[in-house]
Amino acid sequence: MYKVHGFLDEKKIIHQKMPHIPRVGDTMRFSGERYGKVTEVIWCMDEQDDTPAFEGQRINLRIESIKVDAA
Repeated sequence: MYKVHGFLDEKKIIHQKMPHIPRVGDTMRFSGERYGKVTEVIWCMDEQDDTPAFEGQRINLRIESIKVDAA
């Protein structure tokens, strides 16, 4: 499990655990018709901990808004 912080246009919109993480170039859909493209995946290596209470690795996602044409 990954602890994910996602920043869409520099505003934090994701703060949750995810079993998988998107890659750079992937498109994400949010509420309504908001879409974003992942531009950077940042592994927060300074937040690792070996204690049993720690669950997973934290990831920061940088996402930029995009317009998607209706099909």
